[in-house]
Amino acid sequence: MDFYRTQSAWSDPGRWTVDLAAIPPEPDAVVSAVSGLLLHPFFAAMRGIAIPPAADGDRGVRAVAAMLDAVRARDPRPLTAPRAAEDRFFCVCSGFAPLATAVFRAHGVPARCRVGFAAYFNPGKLEDHWVCEYRDGDRWRLLDAQLDERAVRELGIRFPPTDVPREQFLDGSTAWRQARAGELDPATMGLSVLGLAGMWLVAGDVMLDVAALNKIELLPWEKWSVGRTLGPGADVPPDVAARFDRVTADLAGTPDADLARRVYRENGWLAVTPTVMSFLTGAPVEVAIEP
Repeated sequence: MDFYRTQSAWSDPGRWTVDLAAIPPEPDAVVSAVSGLLLHPFFAAMRGIAIPPAADGDRGVRAVAAMLDAVRARDPRPLTAPRAAEDRFFCVCSGFAPLATAVFRAHGVPARCRVGFAAYFNPGKLEDHWVCEYRDGDRWRLLDAQLDERAVRELGIRFPPTDVPREQFLDGSTAWRQARAGELDPATMGLSVLGLAGMWLVAGDVMLDVAALNKIELLPWEKWSVGRTLGPGADVPPDVAARFDRVTADLAGTPDADLARRVYRENGWLAVTPTVMSFLTGAPVEVAIEP
C-alpha cells in the first residue's frame, strides 16, 4: 500500500500541504470538503450559477497545488470552509478525484484516481467519469466527491458517495472487457451531452486509468502513444484492440501497485510521453504535462 500513501507530482498540494491536511481523512468529510471547494460546470448550469470570467481556465488545470492556488485566491479562508458557488474552482470530474485523493494521501491513507464510466448520471448511459479509490481496512472503496448532498437529491442517488458500488462505476479495463464481450454497447459509453461515444473513447479511458494507477493523473481529453490515433469517432484497429485486450485482462479485478506498475513497465505503448495531444478546446493541441 505504501506506493499509494504518498503524493504524486500532480496530487502534491505544495505550499497548501498543511492546509489540506486540516481536512479529516474520514470519507464523509472528504466528500463534504472537496464538494465545498469545487463545482462541476454542468452542475453549475443545472443550478443557474454563472461561471465567473476568472474561472474560464479552470478546466485546463492539472495539478492540485495550482487548483488550490485558485481556490485560496478567490476565498482566503481555510480549505475546510465551503465556498460560495461563485468562488469555487470550476472543473470536471478529473479535478474532484485528484483533490480527494490528495486529502487521503496527506494523511497516509492509500488512495488513487480511477478513470472509467458511471451509470448514475444518465439512465441507460455510461458516462465518462473519474472517481477516487481509497483503502478502507482490507478493501478498496470508490468515492465520488462530486456528489454533494444536492447532487444526491437531484440525481436520485441510492448509495453513499463514499462507497460507490462497482456495478455503478466501471473502471476503464472492466468497461473495455465487457464491451468486447458484447455485454455493453459502446454507443452508450462516453459523454452523451457532447454526443461522443464508442470504443475509441473506452480505449482512451483504459490508458488514462493505467496512468492514474501509476500515479500519473492527467486530464480526460489528453492522448499519447497509440491514443493519438484514437480521436473522436476513430475505429480501433484489430492489432491495437488486441493490445488493449491483453492489458485489460491483466488488470482484471482490483489491481495492486505491483501489478499496475508491472503492466505499465512491460507495455511501452502505455508510457505517458513528455507532451500529449490535448482536445481541451476541441481541436488537438500539443501540450507539456509538467505538474
